[in-house]
Amino acid sequence: MIESISMGKMLFQGKVSRSDTIVYADKMNTKWWIESRNCIEIGDLDEVFKAEPEVVVVGLGFMMPIKISDSAVAELEGKGIEVLIEKSDAACELFNENVGKKKTIGLFHLL
Repeated sequence: MIESISMGKMLFQGKVSRSDTIVYADKMNTKWWIESRNCIEIGDLDEVFKAEPEVVVVGLGFMMPIKISDSAVAELEGKGIEVLIEKSDAACELFNENVGKKKTIGLFHLL
C-alpha cells in the first residue's frame, strides 16, 4: 500500500519517490519515464503490459497534471484491463483499495 502522497513525493513501503513512478503491490519503479512529459502514450506502458495487471490506476498529478491518451486507455481496456484515472491523491486511494483485491498497478505523476 502507498503510505502517503503529496505534490512531489510518494512514500511506499518506507521508500520515497520524487519522480514519476510505477507502483506494484510489492515494489515501485522510480525510473519510469513518460516520453512526452505531458501525456502517457502506449509506448510508455511496455512495463505495464508485461506485468499483465487486472487494474491500472493512473494518478495525473497535482499542480502540473498530465494526461493519458485515448489510444493508451483503449489499448489497456482492449486487453481487459480496468483503467481508473484521477488526480494523484485520489488515485492513491483507488490504488490502495484495489491492490489487495486484484492485480493492480499504479502510474503516478507527482507534480
